[in-house]
Amino acid sequence: MKLPFMPETWGLFLPVLAGGCLLLFAGNYWGNWFLIFIGVVVVVIAALILNFFRDFERSAKDLKSNQVLSPADGKVVIVKNEVEKFFLKKTSVHIAIFMNPLNNHVQRAPFDGKVIKKVYHPGQFLAAYDDKADLVNEQAHLLVELKSKDRKSKVKGRIVIKQIAGLLCRRVKTTPEAGDSIERGKRIGRILLGSRVDVFMPLGFKSKVKVGDQVKAGVTVLGEF
Repeated sequence: MKLPFMPETWGLFLPVLAGGCLLLFAGNYWGNWFLIFIGVVVVVIAALILNFFRDFERSAKDLKSNQVLSPADGKVVIVKNEVEKFFLKKTSVHIAIFMNPLNNHVQRAPFDGKVIKKVYHPGQFLAAYDDKADLVNEQAHLLVELKSKDRKSKVKGRIVIKQIAGLLCRRVKTTPEAGDSIERGKRIGRILLGSRVDVFMPLGFKSKVKVGDQVKAGVTVLGEF
């Protein structure tokens, strides 16, 4: 049975937990309250790591074929029309979601489509909520050709999904490769520690969220075509 945690969980969680337990044992053995205190702190950190790396199954109910799901958990920090400078190079609907360290950090496909291009950009590590983060931070991009499963759907065009590293994050994982198909609500990657996910949608997209809203990946409807 697959446990509901990211693959990276155990390599970090188990050593930290073991270190905390060792400190507690040593503190109790020698009657050293300082070691006991440090041990408790380390065990709490281990629990936070386990919470951070959680990866439970999710599904949205009663979706319409033209609805777009949130690609990330977190707080909406940008909803505006602006030019996507890397691939689309035209005015698009830009929605950015900021994830704090307590949010779930697994990303999911906002809509069905085919990955046309996958690009990784090394860069800086500004705070993910910084206005310049989407231009200068380490990030991975997916250029996706939209394709609805509903044969009668008129949804078409291309979108860009950006996984942007934050101040603490140093690891961005993106699962699909160029040529792969992605399915709305299914996993497409993960970012470790506080970070941000941006999506650029065609101008015909009608956003249902506003700045300050809390959203959940694969559950919250961002809007529709």
